[in-house]
Amino acid sequence: MHRGKPVQQQDALLVQGEVRQSKNLLPVEKEFDDEVLIALADGVAASPNAQLASRFILGELPRVLNEHAQWCQDGLMNGRHLREVHARLCEELARRPQMYGSSSTIVAAQFKGSRAVVLNTGDSRAYLRKCDGSIRQLSQDHTELQRLRDAGTADATIEYASLYGALSDCLIADSEESDFAIHLVTLTLAPGELLVLCTDGVHDVLGDAPWQTMMTQHADPITLAEAARSALLAVDAYDNFSVIAVMAQA
Repeated sequence: MHRGKPVQQQDALLVQGEVRQSKNLLPVEKEFDDEVLIALADGVAASPNAQLASRFILGELPRVLNEHAQWCQDGLMNGRHLREVHARLCEELARRPQMYGSSSTIVAAQFKGSRAVVLNTGDSRAYLRKCDGSIRQLSQDHTELQRLRDAGTADATIEYASLYGALSDCLIADSEESDFAIHLVTLTLAPGELLVLCTDGVHDVLGDAPWQTMMTQHADPITLAEAARSALLAVDAYDNFSVIAVMAQA
């Protein structure tokens, strides 16, 4: 995690109950048993106090999971948990009105053994790196451009103006904005496969194709994180960036 060129760090990072929002967090390796919860949230810069929204959302996610385990499907979280997190973000407005309208994306993954669920809202992403180096994007971008592509009215081979990259869905501190899209996928990880989460400060700044090539080239989570950090700082990262990579063990 790094702040990049912006003055404020609006990314937040969650690993097993610990939320970090650092201007410069070096790659670190951790080992876990069968269960782990990871997530990234990227505060929307155009919204007020975006850094508070991203941190609040990740602070509430593990609490909601603990308090509402009965909502889980096969022991794993689902979209209902995320909608409860959003409801709590909205409830916070009564006490902290300066948060009204503050917004954030989220991408999260929960593991139980080799099984995992990945969900996202917005344009923070999740990828699966298979043992043969092939890459599969697990998340779905919730942007105006992606919406047009899904509707068949935008050509995937054409490069569109940046305004089409505007978010179509995210978590907003506004109770009237509760009908946001959630993309969810479940999977089973084979030993040696990587699940990689990143904010748009990675895939937008590097470009998706170079970023996927980098993931293909690095099978180890720490070397991947270090390579991403070096590449982003080398091009004067114009956005906050964060990466979490998890390797399945035998």
